[in-house]
Amino acid sequence: MKNSLSKKNIMGKVKYWVNDSEGGPSLLISVNNESFHLGYYTGMGNSDNTPIEKLAPEYKEVIIALYHSGDLVEAGRAFTLYPGSDLFKKLTLNESKSIC
Repeated sequence: MKNSLSKKNIMGKVKYWVNDSEGGPSLLISVNNESFHLGYYTGMGNSDNTPIEKLAPEYKEVIIALYHSGDLVEAGRAFTLYPGSDLFKKLTLNESKSIC
């Protein structure tokens, strides 16, 4: 069965990625160039990331719109995923705004 990329499904994924649950990927922004990434734990104390461009283009469109509207905001201090990687900040939902 074909996986539907409706806005509702994309929003569900984005909400999951910005949730602080253990083990799931996190939505990140690169401090170096403001590109969006999914950061994830790879085991044995290591992490990595996937640029959002590797997903369907609808994800990037929704994430950029949410970021520019202020629904997604940067949280916490900048960090690296591995030595030499870009600096990243985690993205979270703006508590004062309500998204679909």
